[in-house]
Amino acid sequence: MKRRCFHLLMAAALAVVSVSAHAQDEELPKASPAKAEPTKAVPVQAAEMSAKARPLSVTVGLVNDSKIEGTLTDTTQLQMQTSFGTASIPLSEVAGIRFASANDATTTVVMLNGDSITGATDVKLITVETEWGTASINGPSIASLMFVPGLNWNPSDGLNGKRWNLSDIQKQDTPSRPTVNSPTGQSSNRAPSPQRPGTSVPSINQQFFPNR
Repeated sequence: MKRRCFHLLMAAALAVVSVSAHAQDEELPKASPAKAEPTKAVPVQAAEMSAKARPLSVTVGLVNDSKIEGTLTDTTQLQMQTSFGTASIPLSEVAGIRFASANDATTTVVMLNGDSITGATDVKLITVETEWGTASINGPSIASLMFVPGLNWNPSDGLNGKRWNLSDIQKQDTPSRPTVNSPTGQSSNRAPSPQRPGTSVPSINQQFFPNR
């Protein structure tokens, strides 16, 4: 009788342990590999150039020969009508612009690489930020725009008339030769000829005796 009870108790204990282990197996979460999704490459967006993002330093030459230095903030391109069509010129590649005037009917644009473009422009207004404030300049009052400091405009005669170019040396007039008075009282632009050694040049007030 005691053995039978002992066996019943052992069987009940084993059953409880089996049920408990089975319950734990059901409660424990099972790890499953995650499904890998393909990664899509996102293209990098190119930075947009704008006047506010990249202002340009400029020296504005006015028709009254005065200059205004500052930062050009309202535009980065110049629309120009040329002989081969309409061109949109980025000002970041321009060294200087000389606008049409009464003596020259065409506008000349000199690029940083030395090339020049001529044509017609219609600039209404530009805005320049200066040390003393904002300057709004009418297009007809502008003679030139210089984006590279230290350069000067120099004219040259071409097949189609006068052309303008930029250089770091300002063109100067050729100095005239000194005037030498001749014994007859007339002026001459010829330079005096060199003297031979041992000879002297007679003056007007000195009597000249030839060598015998």
